[in-house]
Amino acid sequence: MRSSLASNFYLAGGTALSLQIGHRLSVDLDLFSATEDIPSIRNIIEKELGSFQFNLADSSWGNLVYLVNGVRVGFYGYGYALVSPLEEVENIRLASIEDIALMKFDALLGRASRKDFYDLYFICQQISLKKLFALSTKKYPSVRDFEVQVAKRLVFFDNAEEETNPVLLTETDWQTVKTFFIEQVKIIEQGWLQ
Repeated sequence: MRSSLASNFYLAGGTALSLQIGHRLSVDLDLFSATEDIPSIRNIIEKELGSFQFNLADSSWGNLVYLVNGVRVGFYGYGYALVSPLEEVENIRLASIEDIALMKFDALLGRASRKDFYDLYFICQQISLKKLFALSTKKYPSVRDFEVQVAKRLVFFDNAEEETNPVLLTETDWQTVKTFFIEQVKIIEQGWLQ
């Protein structure tokens, strides 16, 4: 029997991506819902977690983050529509690769984590950056100049330089990832100028 949480949340982020493309290890769970006031359902979440050892690590409008048996599990309200249907793998609802990529774009605007660059690099081996930028206008129609903001962040590596590489299942060095985005953003920007 599926829990009420399972029908209201879907897995996204690095773990969902890794389950679909197998590029790296990921050690946390990011669960998203269209319900933006996640703290209002805290009792339901904690009832579902009841058989596990858990501690609330963070609570703010739109999200709750727990440590569950030592694993970070985040519940996030995310009001942006999905651009592709959810995938289902072994009864787990997963955001599509396209949606994960667009959510990674959104994450880059707040912080630029090395693992996000790697995730986007591996996604772009399957889906072009140009196509992802086109999809971003459907997911974030009210965000002005979203593609321009993302293009700038895709070539800003300062924060990520201080981090170590994620545990990759496909060997790719950091310089390759950076060079890829520098070249791809240059091509995209040239297209915008024409």
